[in-house]
Amino acid sequence: MTVKHLSTSDLAEKMENHEKTLILDVRNTDDFDEWKMEGGQVEVINEPYFNLLDDIRSLDGKLEKNQEVVVVCAKGNSSQMVAEMLDEEGYEDVYSLEGGMQAWGEHLER
Repeated sequence: MTVKHLSTSDLAEKMENHEKTLILDVRNTDDFDEWKMEGGQVEVINEPYFNLLDDIRSLDGKLEKNQEVVVVCAKGNSSQMVAEMLDEEGYEDVYSLEGGMQAWGEHLER
């Protein structure tokens, strides 16, 4: 199965519509603590990607295999890798945010 991508516009729309959204932010904790996505129905889990390089067991109990997960990193590369790992482990609805937090920071809404 292929990992799906989510644009910043689509993510912003989900947040504006108060859709329940789980974001797995795989940036290092210092960057996460400095700036993260927040909103009414947004749940954010920070698990640095380097903790997931060997396996994703550190996520056990934090994610359910049938829930939608949006993986976010700084620029989109690490999130793609982690999303592929989740997909390989049977997670059904995984997205990688296109362009990561860099693209999110540049996203403008009318």
